[in-house]
Amino acid sequence: MLKRQIGTLFLTACLILTAVPAALGAQNTITVNPTSGSDAQNEINNAINFVVSGAQNNITVNPTFGSDAQNEINNAINSVASGATSGNPGYVLLAAGTYKISAPIVLKSNVVLKGAGDDTIIFANGSVCHSVESPAYVFGSGVSNVEVCNLQFKSTATGPSDGGHGGYRNCIQFRSSKDSKVHDILFTRYLYSDGVRITKSSGIEVYNCRMHSVGHDGVGFLSETKDSRMYNCDVEVQTNTGVRINNCTNIEVDHNTFSGSAESGWCCVEMVNPLTNVNVHHNIMHDFKGSSSSAGIGSFNASGSINVYDNVMWTVSPYVMIGSGSNILEPFDHSLENWVAKGYGYGYVAN
Repeated sequence: MLKRQIGTLFLTACLILTAVPAALGAQNTITVNPTSGSDAQNEINNAINFVVSGAQNNITVNPTFGSDAQNEINNAINSVASGATSGNPGYVLLAAGTYKISAPIVLKSNVVLKGAGDDTIIFANGSVCHSVESPAYVFGSGVSNVEVCNLQFKSTATGPSDGGHGGYRNCIQFRSSKDSKVHDILFTRYLYSDGVRITKSSGIEVYNCRMHSVGHDGVGFLSETKDSRMYNCDVEVQTNTGVRINNCTNIEVDHNTFSGSAESGWCCVEMVNPLTNVNVHHNIMHDFKGSSSSAGIGSFNASGSINVYDNVMWTVSPYVMIGSGSNILEPFDHSLENWVAKGYGYGYVAN
């Protein structure tokens, strides 16, 4: 009878030890072997308690009614980061609702900041995050293996004149960081500055984002950033550019769709200063009515190895100011769905 109870307890414990880490996103696993004594439950219970206590790398944060939601989020980030590794990251899950911040959400290495999609809103007004100390609503400096996803960003800005405030008041910024991802983000109209600003970083991926007329640049690869990529994004250009690439190496911009009907902005993709191995391909650029050059691929003192090829472009002028390669210009077919089905633009997910 005792052996049967021990066997049943052992089997139950094995199931729990398998289910708990998977449910909590933890990778903590302990194997318990049968003992010859009659106190097997002690070893099993100790293992269960240890695994559960070490599995607190998953914290859910709910929205508050105040204007300091960043405090609760930052506390959660600090908590999960303390035991997180690249192979076992910590998760801060933001439930649906509006999070009103009055200071930056500060990222830490090996942490995933994940919302519930468009219903999780990061909201800030014009007096928030507009200095060198707080240059973004979500800010990571010197971090690695970070993921920010499934969020929406809003601000109190009401028109294009509210946007374009230089290097500060961005939605997400990585500075001197590496091997991180931003994906499945909705950036709404008239945000103050860049959607994603990346400086002196490497291995940053931005994908599956919808940038609906962000305030300044949709994405900025800046200041010696390298080995990074933007793909499968839908971008409306508002104040400046869809994506700016300035003094970078090994940057890929592919399978995005760019447009802009606000009669403001410079170009869909802007190349600036010396560049090395920049590749812009399989994008759709259409119906862009900017305030100045209205270029598909624009240049500001750009030089270096710039490859612009296999892009589909219509009602954009001039098409390509710099870069080598063959593109599909002013095609008869202006159907986005047809071009996506052929492997171009937002909606065609390329590995």
